Amino acid sequence: MKRLIPLAFLLAATPALSQSAPDSQEPGRPQRAYANPSALIAADIGFARLARERGQWTAFRETADETAEMFEDGRQLARTLLKDRKDPPATVKWAPHLAWISCDGTAGLTYGAWQGPSGGDGEYVTVWQRQFKGKVDWKWVLDDGQDLASPLGEVDWAEGKVADCPARPRPPGDPAPQPGSKRERKEGGKLPPMRPLAGAIPAAEGGDSKDGQSRDGSLAWRSTVLPDGNRRFTAWIWKDGAMREVIARNFKANGA
Repeated sequence: MKRLIPLAFLLAATPALSQSAPDSQEPGRPQRAYANPSALIAADIGFARLARERGQWTAFRETADETAEMFEDGRQLARTLLKDRKDPPATVKWAPHLAWISCDGTAGLTYGAWQGPSGGDGEYVTVWQRQFKGKVDWKWVLDDGQDLASPLGEVDWAEGKVADCPARPRPPGDPAPQPGSKRERKEGGKLPPMRPLAGAIPAAEGGDSKDGQSRDGSLAWRSTVLPDGNRRFTAWIWKDGAMREVIARNFKANGA
């Protein structure tokens, strides 16, 4: 596998604050960012470690959101696909290279490299959602990937990027800053409101397409299963006044 990433102790594991002014009711002023990309990368690394320690499919089941999807003969719910699947004797190993997270820290994705237990290399993308109840901070909601003829280039550090904060007024009743904080969980795990995307993204083109987004609309993703079984994954973040594409990967059909 590529070099596992120390992350300078996960970039000190502190939330990344934007340069914007404090939270305000004033129209057109961006809200404060409470996104922590290092925590997202740590969740992916912890996922891989759990697979080594507890078994590959056990780890997938224990870290999956109820709505999590995988792709095997089309789009499938992970809880159905993996319900009775036994762990292999040796697990796939993986490590993230890149991560993107929404301004409000409610959703993000990781992209990285994997290596099979008997050789072979590949790439993967995992979409994560912040949890507002329970003891687990992050659970995955989509996982896809494929094998590659040659491994991805090595990285010394996983790079995390944070979406800009959309310039919106804070609506009445909006939860206090830092969604998912211990205080908020203690008060009942109230979800922040779901808002429209901060900007337009291209329309879906054919196939079985499904979109997802962060609760503040600063990050969006789309997974598409094409008629021939090939798949496409694309994601965007709000940056410099527009939804900018940050990753677009084509995955070949299973067994192709």
